[in-house]
Amino acid sequence: MMLPAVDTETAAPATSTLPEVLEALPTNTVVYLALLIATYALHAVFMNYTFGGMLWTAVAALRGRYSEGAPRDTLATVVRDWLPSAVSAAVTAGIAPLLFVQIVYQRSFYTANILLFNRWMALLPALIVAVYAMYVVKAHGSAGVRDHGRAAKFLARGDVKSAAAVLAALLIGYVGLAFIENHLLSLAPETWRDRYVEGSPALPAAPAWIRLAMWALGALPTFAALAAWQLRRGAGGANDEDRARASRPLALLALTGAIGSLVLGTIVWSADHGGTRLLDDSIGRLAFGSLAGALAVGGAAWITMALHRRLSAIMVALAVSASLVAILAHAVLREGARLLALAGTPAAAREPSGLGGLAVFLVFLVISAGAIAWIVRAVARALPTTHRA
Repeated sequence: MMLPAVDTETAAPATSTLPEVLEALPTNTVVYLALLIATYALHAVFMNYTFGGMLWTAVAALRGRYSEGAPRDTLATVVRDWLPSAVSAAVTAGIAPLLFVQIVYQRSFYTANILLFNRWMALLPALIVAVYAMYVVKAHGSAGVRDHGRAAKFLARGDVKSAAAVLAALLIGYVGLAFIENHLLSLAPETWRDRYVEGSPALPAAPAWIRLAMWALGALPTFAALAAWQLRRGAGGANDEDRARASRPLALLALTGAIGSLVLGTIVWSADHGGTRLLDDSIGRLAFGSLAGALAVGGAAWITMALHRRLSAIMVALAVSASLVAILAHAVLREGARLLALAGTPAAAREPSGLGGLAVFLVFLVISAGAIAWIVRAVARALPTTHRA
């Protein structure tokens, strides 16, 4: 198998700004690019809850919060019980952006997959083991567990639950690192040949680890906001005392994540992409300003809740809304950097060969979205009030 060389004659001319890049793209590609950003943002909501919740559960397990006779910790219980559903939602929501990224960035995405090879193929077994590890953590240790055999009693042990929680957190982190490596490798077509022929490192390790840290810290405000919303809705039988007890730990987690992700985000998004700094671009500045503003608003809401030791409905709604805006801004920055980096190569997003049927796709998109909304509403209305969160 030969890796094709970059065809400079058919490469799109290099452009210096995102508006110029977008103007050069066909309408179909712009539509799919917008859908990629929107669906990635939706996936990130569940992904952030999964990662933040996994860290919270691992710490709670190590502190013995899931052992028999442990003090009441409603937040730890709620997060533990919802994690398998959260990771399922994250995987399901990740299908759409994974399909769109293949349409928009065909050559660069597939080439990165091939060059990563075994590390990329390990994603599926890592996710499978992580999901089963979450169910081990979720398994309730009760007085009747001794009636279910030796294996059940083993899985109910506190040290086993702690090990399973830590394992799941590490595996979810690996999945994130693999996608980051794929993304960074797809942005560097000049390194593909050396990577393929000589097996030399295509990218330094530092950028991948910095992005992983940025992503991990950025997940914490979203997790904290969604967990607070669950407690507000009475998940796990949460009462005012439970909400007051959780307010300051969640605020500390959210503020740490917001500050850390903003610092690392400044480093990442101020880097050079295709000869252009993203923060010198009008769209890049707007997206980064929205990100910083959203984190500031969310931080103010968390400070208020921590000072009053109360998860008020207005402040929780403000924190959730700020997290959603920050996620969307991050998605715009992520794709903006990729467009700038690939604008002057044949790997840039252009009209996919033989693509058609955009109208048909949009019709079925509306039908599918309506069906999903109806199902979610029907199930939510049928659930007891304490389970709807």
